[in-house]
Amino acid sequence: MATVVIRLDPQLLDNPDADLRYRLPAILAERSAGVITEDGYDYVGERSLLLLFLRVSDLEPALVCVLDVVQNVRVLGNDLRPTTVVAIERDGRHEVVYPPDFVGPFMPE
Repeated sequence: MATVVIRLDPQLLDNPDADLRYRLPAILAERSAGVITEDGYDYVGERSLLLLFLRVSDLEPALVCVLDVVQNVRVLGNDLRPTTVVAIERDGRHEVVYPPDFVGPFMPE
């Protein structure tokens, strides 16, 4: 099992509804036919970035699903593209896979 982490900045959302922390993982679990399961959430940093932790049984199709939803599905009225960073967690490190031009640390200092 691998872990995918989605980082959202609530300050950049049109509707920063806290239900996003439940709704987005539910959409991903449904669309991935169970390849993705929710594994919790956390808020980090001064900006209270939302981290969604996802357990994935098959990394490649899970990433395809996550990126499709981020790029093409409005969740609770939000366009997720400008606020989302997606990373694969391995050995306590985060390999950012979206957006492709991401610069900076994944985890806030």
